[in-house]
Parts: sequence; C-alpha cells; structure tokens
Amino acid sequence: MLDTQPFINIGATAGLYSQIAGVLAGFAFTTLLSYLGRQPEDAGIPAQRLPRSKQSQLDVRQQVTVVLFNTLGGLVVCAVLYGMLAGGSPDSGNSLSGMMVNGPAFCLAILGIFFCTALVATPFTHLEPMLASARVLLGVVGPTIAMLLVAGSSMDLSLKECLGTSPAEDCRASSQVAFSRPYGLGIGLTLLLAFLALTALIVFWRPTVPPPSWTARAMAHLIIGVPAITVVGAIAVATMPADFLLPDALQIFIEVAAFVILALFAALAARTCHHHPPSSSDRANESPTDVEVAG
Repeated sequence: MLDTQPFINIGATAGLYSQIAGVLAGFAFTTLLSYLGRQPEDAGIPAQRLPRSKQSQLDVRQQVTVVLFNTLGGLVVCAVLYGMLAGGSPDSGNSLSGMMVNGPAFCLAILGIFFCTALVATPFTHLEPMLASARVLLGVVGPTIAMLLVAGSSMDLSLKECLGTSPAEDCRASSQVAFSRPYGLGIGLTLLLAFLALTALIVFWRPTVPPPSWTARAMAHLIIGVPAITVVGAIAVATMPADFLLPDALQIFIEVAAFVILALFAALAARTCHHHPPSSSDRANESPTDVEVAG
C-alpha cells in the first residue's frame, strides 16, 4: 500500500493562515477607527452644495469606509474558518477540501487590504505612480496568483484521491494537467484570467472620466459576500467523514466560480484605482486657500 501522507501540513498551514487573517483584521479595524475619526472640513454640508471635486472626495471617503468595514468582516470570517481547519486532523480529506473551499475568500480579503490603500490615494496627484502599481497588483498579479492557488488545491485533492486507489505511476502530477482534470482546467482558467485581466488593464489605463462610485461598492460586496457564502460550504465539508474529498464536479464548480469572481474583481480594480482630478470649472471656483490645501 502506498504512503498517503498529506502533501502539506494542514494544521500548521491553516493555523498560520488564521493568524495572518487575524493580524490583518486588527490592522483593518485600527485603520477604520482612525479613518472614522477624521473630521472633514465640509462635514455637515449637503453633498449637492459641494463643488464637484469636493463631491468626489466625499464619495472616496464613503467608498473607503465601506470597503474597510467589509474587508474587516471578511478577514474575521477567514480567521475563524482557518482556525476550524487548524483544529482538525492534519491528514484528513475534508481538511484538504476545506483548504480549497476557503481559498477564494481568503485571497479576496487580502486583496481588499491593498484595495483600501489604493482607494485612499485616489484623490492625490502625487500618489498617481503608486496607483499605477496598485492597478497592476490588484488588476493582474493578485487575481492571477489567487486563481493559481485555487488550482493548486485541486492538485492536492486529486493526488490524495489517486494515491489511495491507484499505482504510483498512474498518479504522476503530469497526468493531472489535462483540461478534463480539475487541476488542468484550473491552470487553463488561470492563463485565461491573466489574459483578461491584462486586457482590462490596458483598456482602462487612461480613463477620460472618473469611475462610477458603484464600482468600489461592488468590490466591497464581493469581499464580504464570498466569505459569507464560504461559511456554508466550510461547515458542510467539516461535517463530512474524515476521508471525504471534494468530487471533481465540485472542484470544477469552485474553480469556475473563483474565475468569475476574480475576473470581475480584476476588471473593477483596473477601472477604479485612478486619480480623480477636479474639473476645470471646480478649479475656477476654488479659493486660493483651497488650492493651497489641495496642493
């Protein structure tokens, strides 16, 4: 009989992920409280009476708070989910399955931290180079790595299942690369995601108008919505027998769902992370003091 030891130490890895999520949640909570404590000069003035540039800054503040709050919630959920895995058996099939189920939510929560940082920088001209880097990180690199990690989880599941039923020569990693296998499909979706994300980055590289406010809110909904849905799947997997492994159909479903979510996140990030310059009419209406403050 072949040795079917786990390919990764689930207990140590899940425990580390839980700690990382907890630390990031602490940073998000501290940043949110600090941001809420800032009193803007135009507080109490109806948004309709503000110049367009001030309205844009108000929109950014509203977007930052909702994204930070949802990111905090997503990180807390991920910390709990990985804590559950860390307390389970390190060599069980449902632990490996849980790693794949939790992966997309954890990746989105981490990307949410970087997105919050980029969103805060959008009103400032001198931070435009940082926003260019943020578009590449959030629009291409981050989603591609996240999709690759999801595909890697399917490889662990496939080899775990194969080693328990087949000779070693039938369980080589090269045999899992076919598009009919979850890992092969995951690699194909990763390449397709990288291409689509790069295309969106090029299309939205120099927008002529500021992004609509709903784009950041849509990303915030993804950041909290995916972990909330993941809780249901994680609990369902945890109640299964220890030798339970996600069937190929469910692995493919998770990969396709992760692809759609990450592609949407990448496109929204490429469109949202841009400097918001005030219009010429707003500049004309600004007082010299406002100009000095803006500079």
